[in-house]
Amino acid sequence: MTERYDGFWAEFLGITPAELNLPGLSIAEHVGLQGYRGVWCFRRGDRTVVSAPPGWLPHLQGRLPEIGQDHLMEESVLREVFGSDFDRLVGPAYQGYLLPDRFRPYVAPHVRFLEPEEAGLVETFRVECGQDAWEYAGFNEATSYLAAIREGDQIVSLAGYNRLRRDEAGGPCILTHRAYRGRGWATATTSAVVGRALQEGKILLYQTLQTNTASIRIARRLGYEQYARYVAVRLKAETPSNPALQRAGIARR
Repeated sequence: MTERYDGFWAEFLGITPAELNLPGLSIAEHVGLQGYRGVWCFRRGDRTVVSAPPGWLPHLQGRLPEIGQDHLMEESVLREVFGSDFDRLVGPAYQGYLLPDRFRPYVAPHVRFLEPEEAGLVETFRVECGQDAWEYAGFNEATSYLAAIREGDQIVSLAGYNRLRRDEAGGPCILTHRAYRGRGWATATTSAVVGRALQEGKILLYQTLQTNTASIRIARRLGYEQYARYVAVRLKAETPSNPALQRAGIARR
C-alpha cells in the first residue's frame, strides 16, 4: 500500500525501493537534497539511509559502518563523526504519510481558501505571529493552497501546502495565533489543504519535530501514519575541513 511513497523516498534519497525496505545501512550522495550543506539520517524500519554531500562520502563510507545504524540518531555520536564541521542537529523529526482512502476530513464551515489579493491579510498575520513562528511552521514563498479561519478582518489560523521535488509530493504547514489555539482550527485548516492536495493526486507527506506532539496529533486525526523518522546535521563545510577526517575516510574505504 505504500509503494508510491517507497518509490518517492527511494528516488529522493538516491537508492532503490527494494533497498529501502531491507535491513541495513545505505550511504548515498544527495539527490532530492542536492545543494543542501548537511546530512540526513533517515530511518524507516530497520533501514537507515544517510544522504550526504559528495565531498563527505569517503569519510562516511569508512566511518559509519563501524558505528552501526542504531546510533546514527544520537547527537553525541554525530558530533564525533563530523568533528569541528558539526554545526547543529535538527530532529529527531516525524515523517508521516497519508493514503487517500485513510483521509479523515475535519470540516469547519468557517474555513475558506484565500485569494491572491488577500496577501495583505497573510502578511499582517505573519507579523502578529512573529517571524520565528512563521518559519518554524514551514511557510515560505512557494506555499500554496492557503486556507484560513478569520475573525473579522484578522486571520487567526492558517494552513498551506509546500511542494517538494517536482511538485509530485508535499505536505501541510500550519500556524494558529497563540490566543486562538486549542479550538481545533489548526486541524480544520490543515484538513482543507490536505483535501485539495489529494484531489490533485499529490503524495501527501507530513513533517514536524518528534517533540511537537500537538502537530503530530493533527496528523493522526486526519489519518496520517508514521512512515519514518530522521535527523538532519547542518555542516559548516561541504567537505571535511580536518585533514585527519579526510585521511581516516580514505584509509577505511
